[in-house]
This record gives sequence, structure tokens and C-alpha cells, in this order.
Amino acid sequence: MNYRIFLVLIFFSFYSFSQKEYSVTAKSGLSVRETPSIAGKKIGKLEFDEKIVLLEETDFSFSTEHINGFWVKVKSNSIGEGYVFNGFLKLFTGNNIKYTLKDGEDLHKELIATVNGKETVLISFEDEACFDLIEIQDYDDDGYEEVLLEANACGGNCCGNSLFTFSFNGNEFKRSANKGYYFGGMNLNYDQHTNRQFVVETNAIGAGNTALCEDLEETYVFDTHDFKLIESKGDHKLSALIELKSSDFLSQETGTEYLTIAYDLDGNGVMDQISGSYWERWGILNDCTIVLNNEALEIEAIGSPKRIGVLASKTNNVNDIVIECDTVLIWNGINYVEK
Repeated sequence: MNYRIFLVLIFFSFYSFSQKEYSVTAKSGLSVRETPSIAGKKIGKLEFDEKIVLLEETDFSFSTEHINGFWVKVKSNSIGEGYVFNGFLKLFTGNNIKYTLKDGEDLHKELIATVNGKETVLISFEDEACFDLIEIQDYDDDGYEEVLLEANACGGNCCGNSLFTFSFNGNEFKRSANKGYYFGGMNLNYDQHTNRQFVVETNAIGAGNTALCEDLEETYVFDTHDFKLIESKGDHKLSALIELKSSDFLSQETGTEYLTIAYDLDGNGVMDQISGSYWERWGILNDCTIVLNNEALEIEAIGSPKRIGVLASKTNNVNDIVIECDTVLIWNGINYVEK
């Protein structure tokens, strides 16, 4: 055999072997485009659960809903070659694990895994657990699919949600630790190499929780039957000249309904006032009011934070206001608005 031809055959075999097969997870199908962009010409649509081969990764990112990822070049039997968003792909393993979710009373659920005809109850009705099945994927590329679940408060608003998984090691199922404590959902991202990332928040909120600027946004990957932290971002707290906090009420005598701080916001020699009450149910301020030159302002942007503070910076010769950790309100000449 010619030596050059032999080298080409070796390279072709390696390239083909390195290609991975994926399936489409978008229920409504996945658009295929001519170029790696949402503006690219649409050349077809892949059906839900259709199998494709990933040919090439790109540097072009894209986001939709709570999913971030990248454009990748794929090949399908139905359309041929084109570019798709990898946020709606999952590695095809062909494994024999089947996860079944059953609904019970009081929003409680049961989760059953079936492997080679053998059933294992992972979460029973007796556990009185409330959770949703988010997705089923092989996160660690070991040939067995994990099931991603989101624990919730059984229809109430007392408590935040959290993520956890079950995975199979070939002999038994392993449950991961719960991650996050959030009220606003999570992001399921793909990195540039189509590896799943889980972005969850930990919110310092709940009955009597006055902790300030302790929220976290953490990014995990799945590794050896559990979540592995790869990035953590905390709140950035702006320094205030004077501030009113929900925690101030904890040191007051029982029965104190309102607290007030005073500061000359526009520098005209008249002390202005910032006041609020305490909502113990969520550990936050409520009925927050700013009185400027004896006029109570109606400021929709204030909401119910844990802190209102006066910043040293000014806009139109009036001190800026900070809400929570770093949300800034500026004076537009008529009222305070979010910067």
C-alpha cells in the first residue's frame, strides 16, 4: 500500500471514531442553519429524538430561555450537514436505563429506575418528596444516563428549589447532594465542547432571613456521581453613607413598626427621610418610602429590599440611592429611577 494513502486512511479512521452521536431534545424540533448564527439561512428542521453526528465545534455562542451554549456543525440522514444550537442536544448512549415518574397525592411523586427489567425505587411516595424531572442525559460520558431533578416546596412558597441527580455506576444508583437554594430558576448551559454545566443560585431569603449580600451564583459540572464546583460568584456590596436594613428591626423592641433614617439628599439644608417597615415572613423591608423636601415620592423601583442606602455619588445634584447590594437609583429631576 502506498505510504501516503495509508496515512490518510489512519487519519480518516481516527476522525470518524472521534465523532459522537447525539439526539435532539427540543420537543418542537431543532432548526438547522447554513451558517453558525441565528441569522443563518434555515435549511431544515430536525425532529425530536432524531439522531445526528457532531462534526465540528465553533466559538459562536447563543442563548435561549434558561439555556446557554454554542453553535455546532452536525450531519443528519434527513438534512445533511448544517449548524444547530447544542443547547437542545444530548449525547446518545443507547443505555438501558428507564426513569419513570409517578404522581401521587399532595403533589408528592415517586421515581423508579428500570435496568434490564429490574426496577429500583429511587424516591418512594412514603418519602413525601416534591420534585420535577428536568432532563435525562449522560453527563459524565460513562454510557449510563443520569436523571436531573429539581426539588420544590410542594406548591408553596416557603422554601427555595434545589437540584440533585441520580446516577448508575453499573451496580447501583447514587444520589448526589442537593445544590442551590433559589426562587428564580436555574440555567442549563453547554460549554464549547458540549459538556453540560449547571448554573444555580443560592438566595439568602426566607422567613426571618435578613442576611444581606450573601447570594451566590455557582456553576457545576457532573463528576463521579456528584456535582463539582467550577465557578462561584458572590454579590458586590456598594458602600453607603447611611442605610436602613431589615436586620435593624431585630435589635428593636417588639412592636416597632417603622424605622427612619435622615439625610439631606439634595443639599438644601433640609433633612430628608427614608423609612420602612419589616416583613418577617421574608426578612425584608416593606412599605419603603423616601420623603424629599416634605414630599413622599412614589418610587416603583424600590420594591421590598433588605437595604436602602444613600451613596456618596450624585446625579443632578441629588445623592444616588442603593437598593439591596448594588442596584442604583438616580434622580432624573422628578423622581428616582433605576440607573
